[in-house]
Amino acid sequence: MLENELPGHIISSIFSKLALKDLVKTSSLSKQWIHEWGLRMDLNFDLCTMFNYNTNQDVSQILSLSQRFHFQSEFATRLDQFMLHYKGAMIRSIQVKFPLDNKHRDVINRLISKGIAKGAEHIELLFSSETTDTTISIMPYRFALILLPENDSVTYLHLQNCLIDKPKDLSGLKNLRTLVLQQVIVKKRLLKTFCSNCNHLVDFTLDDCEITSKLVINSPSLLRLNIVNVGCYYRMPITIIASSLLSLEYSCPKHYLEHPMNIQAPMLSKFGFRGIAISERIRLSDLKNVTTIIFDALLFDLTTNILPHLFSKCPQLEDVTFKNCLFPSSIKFTSSKLRQLIILDSVWLNDSPSEISIDALNLSSFEYTGYTTRIISFTAPRLSKVFWDTSERENIPHLFDPIANLPHIENLAMIVGSLQVSHSTIFQHFLGFFPLHCSLVAFNSLNYHCC
Repeated sequence: MLENELPGHIISSIFSKLALKDLVKTSSLSKQWIHEWGLRMDLNFDLCTMFNYNTNQDVSQILSLSQRFHFQSEFATRLDQFMLHYKGAMIRSIQVKFPLDNKHRDVINRLISKGIAKGAEHIELLFSSETTDTTISIMPYRFALILLPENDSVTYLHLQNCLIDKPKDLSGLKNLRTLVLQQVIVKKRLLKTFCSNCNHLVDFTLDDCEITSKLVINSPSLLRLNIVNVGCYYRMPITIIASSLLSLEYSCPKHYLEHPMNIQAPMLSKFGFRGIAISERIRLSDLKNVTTIIFDALLFDLTTNILPHLFSKCPQLEDVTFKNCLFPSSIKFTSSKLRQLIILDSVWLNDSPSEISIDALNLSSFEYTGYTTRIISFTAPRLSKVFWDTSERENIPHLFDPIANLPHIENLAMIVGSLQVSHSTIFQHFLGFFPLHCSLVAFNSLNYHCC
């Protein structure tokens, strides 16, 4: 069938479903069809679109083949060929998800330049290789910020496994709102360049980056900051000066030392920390307006620096989570504003039963799972939702009395061990004592449900 025998809407539908490598081939069939490429404003270059591989297939499976270098060269050739013939008037987004290296710099530069010239707002260069083959050497692509002119439209930039060449004067990225640096060497001058030039930056992520010097993140527009999977053996300090910052997440792999952080963010309302120890530079008094706090994998400092001062230094706290943390034998939570308390997979200094005491006037939700069952006492008249995993098969007398005597429980889910209570005791404690308005009682281990 000739091209002029096909209605325009059918041609458009066909081209919307073609892989990018197949679009290149259409130029040999009809030059008129090249113009259909303009329908593709979101350009995604990966294993699926370039080689018809399943998108779930690990890139390392390709790189481990004897032709792995051929794959890189063929990928770059097809990408370059596509962009050479691309006639669309506008490009909205570009994503390259394949371990190209600096040998293909010219191809990548031409892609970026053409994309920016056509108004690209979203650019992702994901060049990471997860292969364990140490014989494979991938030189990181050197991203030149000079490629970004003063009038660029980029609002989202994600760079993975790149080296960033910083010009003397950065004129671009004036419209940038989201910046993700992943597996990138981050230096003080580079960070200063981004912070001073990107006046509309609201989301900033450093993920698995190598921090080689003291860092200062100074951005009055920043709302969300994630410093995750980063660590160093030399504990380079990080200073955060962000007058509008609302959310801060930090995580450090367990084999690294955490970074000392000086936080100057008076509007901060959510703080998440994952690491075995928290730096003395992170003072609870710096988190005085935080309403949500999450501690994950914290094995030190809870007893001495965190628990005794948490609610007095952070008086606005409403939502608190401890996950995989090491607790002392007994603890007490006292707060008039706390609404949700979660203690997940907790570890205790000893195995003997001891008490968690909760005195929280406005507490409405409580969740607990632990390797050792605790005796929990409540002064929480508004508590209505409870999840409690007590399946460690411990025989603790009157374990369920505190919950059975709570007056406003509407949603209760429990995992209990058969040695903790007998079937008849379950009904005595719960079906007899719980008010009629309780909407859910679930005893998972014993397969009892009452709704």
